[in-house]
Amino acid sequence: MKSKIDNYLKTRGLFFFIVFIFFNIAGLLPLENIAIDIFSHFKFQYILINIFFLFLFVYLSFQNRKFLICSFVSLILICFNFADVTVYLGKSEVVKSDNAIKLALFNVLTKNDKYNQLKLMINEQKPDIIILQEVDEVWLENIKELKKDYPYFLEYPRLDNFGIALYSKFPLRKPKIETWTDYEVPVITAEIKSNGNILKIYGVHTLPPTGNEYFRVRNEMLSKINEIFSDSNHPLIIAGDLNTSVYSISYKKYIKSSNLKDAQILAKTLKGTWNAKHFPFMRISLEHVLISPEIKIQSFDIGKNFGSDHLPVFVDLSF
Repeated sequence: MKSKIDNYLKTRGLFFFIVFIFFNIAGLLPLENIAIDIFSHFKFQYILINIFFLFLFVYLSFQNRKFLICSFVSLILICFNFADVTVYLGKSEVVKSDNAIKLALFNVLTKNDKYNQLKLMINEQKPDIIILQEVDEVWLENIKELKKDYPYFLEYPRLDNFGIALYSKFPLRKPKIETWTDYEVPVITAEIKSNGNILKIYGVHTLPPTGNEYFRVRNEMLSKINEIFSDSNHPLIIAGDLNTSVYSISYKKYIKSSNLKDAQILAKTLKGTWNAKHFPFMRISLEHVLISPEIKIQSFDIGKNFGSDHLPVFVDLSF
């Protein structure tokens, strides 16, 4: 019986490992390509899978020392993936301050009808600013009581998962719906004034890279974020579902190179936000809160599942 199991592990294990190597190497290639982009987001998951293969091949090497080569390959892949994951590791760059605002980011999922769960979470967290994505008219009707506590707002409902809304306890200056790219993707923006400082906020939801054209548009929107940072005269908060992880070449090219700081990286929190329906170790972070260097982070939390495929994000910031 043991020999049958070992033979099965040798043949099937080696086959799946060879297939996995192609996925893993594709995710490591420094090329701006849609297929490579898709494979690049799962660095933490690749580490876990490689650890499994490492132990498997060490076990099999006691029967055939050739499997030590496979163990060595697994170890190399672990090191390459770990090099990217280290951005979430280390000492948290959290700074305590009395001057803080709390921002909440929700991708609600248009077809989700758990309106009360979202409202309960808002009542528990009590954010100062709320950005909602994927809202339609039905969503806005069911959460209209938010306006009692958040009298300053801008709403732009749509049926195509790209509706967006901003609610604030602070007066909004220059509130506006911008349309980015030739696809006219709505982006919400406004300024707030707190303790004498003007802060500019953007709510951005990029197109998902489900094809070459959407991949191009998503990257164009990421590039636009880079331009905004370069041209801004005020501290910036850019928050939203950017449909990319920090591991992709596109993120590194357009966001990391801008000197904007990713709040989750500053907080050193490895938890993912998507897909909320999966086990925690299978999730990746598509939600990002990007801040100017002069803004400091006090806390970063990922909320619980409220029926969407994305988990919410709560960030305390000071400036």
